[in-house]
Amino acid sequence: MANKMKQPIYTDILCVGAGIASLSTALALLRTLKAQGKSAPRVTIIDKGRNVGSHVLSGAVIDMSGFEGLLTAEEIAKMPVEARVSKEAFHMLFDAKHAMKIPWVPPLMQAHGYPVGSLTKLTQYVAQLCEKEGAEVYTGFAATGLIEDNKGRVIGVKIGDKGLDRDGKPKSNYTPGEEIYAKVVVLGEGACGILTDKLIARKGLEGRRQQSYAVGIKEVIEIPANEARVGEIAHTFGYPSDWSTYGGGFVYHVSPTQVMICFAYALDYAHPETDPHTMFRLFKAHPVMAEHIKGGKSVAYGAKVIPEGGYYSVPQVVADGAMIVGDGAGLVDTLRIKGIHIAAQSGRAAAETLAECWNADDFSLSALKPYGDRLKKTEGWKQLKRVKNVRAPFSTNLILGVMSAGCAWATFGKFPFWQVPMAPDYEEMLPLKGGKLPEAKVLDAGPTSPDRLTDVFMSGTIHDEDQPCHLKILDRAACQKCIKLYGAPCQRFCPAEVYRLEDGQIHVDFSNCLHCKTCQIKDPFQNIEWTFPQGGDGPRYTRM
Repeated sequence: MANKMKQPIYTDILCVGAGIASLSTALALLRTLKAQGKSAPRVTIIDKGRNVGSHVLSGAVIDMSGFEGLLTAEEIAKMPVEARVSKEAFHMLFDAKHAMKIPWVPPLMQAHGYPVGSLTKLTQYVAQLCEKEGAEVYTGFAATGLIEDNKGRVIGVKIGDKGLDRDGKPKSNYTPGEEIYAKVVVLGEGACGILTDKLIARKGLEGRRQQSYAVGIKEVIEIPANEARVGEIAHTFGYPSDWSTYGGGFVYHVSPTQVMICFAYALDYAHPETDPHTMFRLFKAHPVMAEHIKGGKSVAYGAKVIPEGGYYSVPQVVADGAMIVGDGAGLVDTLRIKGIHIAAQSGRAAAETLAECWNADDFSLSALKPYGDRLKKTEGWKQLKRVKNVRAPFSTNLILGVMSAGCAWATFGKFPFWQVPMAPDYEEMLPLKGGKLPEAKVLDAGPTSPDRLTDVFMSGTIHDEDQPCHLKILDRAACQKCIKLYGAPCQRFCPAEVYRLEDGQIHVDFSNCLHCKTCQIKDPFQNIEWTFPQGGDGPRYTRM
């Protein structure tokens, strides 16, 4: 079939990714110019998910400071919030049966009165506000590459083709991807965004150390109605994490019949037999957690990586023709594991800069650079700085990490005063002891402990299987070395059973993929490349 060339699309401001950071950028920009009585630019927001929020995953206990000055009091009152934190607890889990409730919730973790709800629903709500202000929001558009001019300035993005078969040949429904051109491209792809990471590497925008990640695995569980527990939350650390890996979990009662439960585990773990999904099931089985979900049934599932490198891993956020906002810049408070409010603040800082650029008709690199200065004046940036050395010491041992967190809080981040080193996540895995995997834990499946494939089904993830595989194993020989040294860890670190070892070879079932990108981050040989499936494919979260 002949290639059907499409006319380029032109816009003024292009936001890639319809998460809170991009949406806040668009909303704040349009409202700022409206308040000034100025003409509005054409603002376009694209997202690779089937719908806004389809690929968004979070708790979420929402720190509302990010929305102050962005949303009106009436809009805040209408936010899709199921509950507010009414009771909170913090537990240290020692093993499968024993725990200690901390007598007080650490000050930086306190969230009394904060709203609790679905980030999927929140992004949909903010997207509607953007559209009311004149922004255009398009879903099912996977931006697969940045377009640059002959001087290296970013001038747009290339949208991926649709309707290719597994060999990359056009089918009868083939549609070539558009090229979208803009004065500025705002990258709000989220953690480990492909365009963002390539831009950072190509332009030398890296932070002082490489980004580090955790994988967060989450379920929504329907429980027997209990009005008294609405707004109750609990956080944990310890079991089933080992004593040298950062990990913990939470449970939130968001309605009389609905609980959100999550376990997050740092991807700098050392032991190749580690299986985060199994750990999640062990976490739910602990008496402290089981009490929250007893009599329930898991009804939704998802997984996503969380940027944990913090202050020292934040890259330069401006390049010629491009800005980076939200999780793509690693703007997450690694102690509180909160980033929604910082994402919104980064969007507002970007919007203030873009408003000046629009008014002056100047989108040069020098005109975009004030965004970085504005970001560093936000409360979210100050929080990043305060906990700049909290995450790294946990890679040594739990006790050192807890002590470091306490020192950071007491000294407002001044101690430790040096940059605590961290190795890249993929370098930390140790070879199998004796060359053999220990016997795997066998867990009974139940209504609150589904196996991996059942969880994948509940994520709603869908991929047209007659398309090119978007998960590329770069070197099959390296794969064999990995199998011998580490026992094919991709089978275990993937929370969606994408990788299977059969007849001595790794088979890839990309239709299960949750787009979390754990495989690309943790593979010890860096032998997996995550590329884009066709737009609209992937998880279809509705209440995560």
